[in-house]
Amino acid sequence: MLRGVIMDLRNRAVGTAWMAAAAVFVGVSMFAGCSSEERFRPEYLSGESRLVGGGLMIKWKAPEPGTVYLVEKRTGKLVQTFTLETGQAYEFSVESIVDAEDLSTLLGINVAHAQFLLYFKPGRPTVAMEP
Repeated sequence: MLRGVIMDLRNRAVGTAWMAAAAVFVGVSMFAGCSSEERFRPEYLSGESRLVGGGLMIKWKAPEPGTVYLVEKRTGKLVQTFTLETGQAYEFSVESIVDAEDLSTLLGINVAHAQFLLYFKPGRPTVAMEP
């Protein structure tokens, strides 16, 4: 009888330890996932900016005046930026081998491995005035 009680206590302890380890793993995974997305967000995209598209072929229409930023995720490099008015379209595509080679040179990685992300920051751009 005593042996059965001891075994039952050991099984509960092992089960509790596994549950605690699983909870810690899930918590860390969730936290790491949130911070990794922010790590790829360029510093100049603060405030109301949001991710609106991505890929090797992008066509997107501005719902309001603002600025679009095309960023390569792996390198963090800014590829293009344009100011758009309401209803104005932004288009990006890698249509030829020359385009791909030019982008590879610019980014320092093969375009096949690139992840292009399009961000939109609503509002009129602010221009710093020189003194």
